[in-house]
Amino acid sequence: MEGKLGRRMAAAVVGLGLALALGGPAAASTSVSMTERGSYSCLGPCASATYFNVNGVAHSDAFGTMTYVTQGTVLDFNANTGCLDQSEVWALTAQNGHGGKDTLWLSTTSDTFCFTDDPNVSLETASFAVIGGTGRFANASGSGSLTETVITHPQVGYGVITLSISL
Repeated sequence: MEGKLGRRMAAAVVGLGLALALGGPAAASTSVSMTERGSYSCLGPCASATYFNVNGVAHSDAFGTMTYVTQGTVLDFNANTGCLDQSEVWALTAQNGHGGKDTLWLSTTSDTFCFTDDPNVSLETASFAVIGGTGRFANASGSGSLTETVITHPQVGYGVITLSISL
């Protein structure tokens, strides 16, 4: 009897070791929608600036309240669309009492900033790659999108971020 039990235990240990070494089953993807609002500033006059940053607050049922910092670069003006092409990197930090240790990182894969008939209102549309993070977001991956209304005066933006994320 001990021989059978010993072989079963050894097989279980080997199986567990293989599962851990191979990473186990893939993490399930979750859809998350969050609202966001932030203020932005430009390096130099915004009408001619290449670099900008945003500080704001986002909220979702899945992650609660998060603060965020965004660093952006205007890449060019697309004459065909009449929009600016830009790139952004976002760091969203959960406000969950872990002292900034749960941060999610996003990077745009496409990002357009389009002017409207109202000179005080622009529309931003972006696609994201989820590129990891820290704490509970350390192994995060996925993709997402942003739709945002940007106001020139005062310098604020608000919108919705939708993510398909695996943790």
